[in-house]
Amino acid sequence: MKKLLHHQIYRNANPEADWVMFIHGAGGGTATWKKQLRDYGRHFNLLLVDLPGHAQSSQSCSEIATYSFEFVAEKTWEVADHLNIQKIHLVSVSLGSIVSMVMHEIQPERVISMVFAGPITSLDTKLRIIMKGGLMISGIIGFKNFYKLMAKIILPKKNHASARKVFVREANALTTVEYKKWTAMYGRHLDNTLKRIFSKPPTVPIFLVVGTQDHFFLATTKKFAVQFPDNIELSVIEDCGHLVSLEREEVFNEQSIAYLKNRS
Repeated sequence: MKKLLHHQIYRNANPEADWVMFIHGAGGGTATWKKQLRDYGRHFNLLLVDLPGHAQSSQSCSEIATYSFEFVAEKTWEVADHLNIQKIHLVSVSLGSIVSMVMHEIQPERVISMVFAGPITSLDTKLRIIMKGGLMISGIIGFKNFYKLMAKIILPKKNHASARKVFVREANALTTVEYKKWTAMYGRHLDNTLKRIFSKPPTVPIFLVVGTQDHFFLATTKKFAVQFPDNIELSVIEDCGHLVSLEREEVFNEQSIAYLKNRS
């Protein structure tokens, strides 16, 4: 029997309601989505998943030596298969946008639409430098201290503090072994995966939500939206950083729920 990723289910009173699967980012977990549960739960059935090595899935794939985005996507689909969910909306944050895109690549007929909060669509020069030096730096200061450093770099402003705290707290569940497996996957697969999945017109509706203070990913997100306007909508949230679903949950929830309901 396959070992399933840890997941949580919240059923809507209407059994015919659409399903939404939430996919967190690097170092995150199901708690990343605590500010979405009430509002989303009024309209949809909800499925939250801890990715391999993260949160309560920390030991779910310990026997696997190396990861790929395809492996992570397949493990995530296994949860939907177990629950007999045939069609689903995917809502993701940061690195979760890559997992969602690969899930769609594997089983496009099952994805109704996708919402990306602070998506990673390509790597800019700053991020390439950090990635190349990340393993070396974390080897010196420890990966948990490295996550704290990255949180401060990605979410530097005072109004990012609460989101930064969640980012750091969730990452504590990662073990050194799992951190190295994910970091190795970035080095081997991230750049090529991004180029493959974000270089062609999407065949499913996508809603991109990004903050004006997301200094790593705002420009690349805008570029992706402009390049493929037919199936992509973009919302830019003022005075907000990378983790828009945590920092400005009221705006994110209102806009993203309206988008998904129009595609149900």
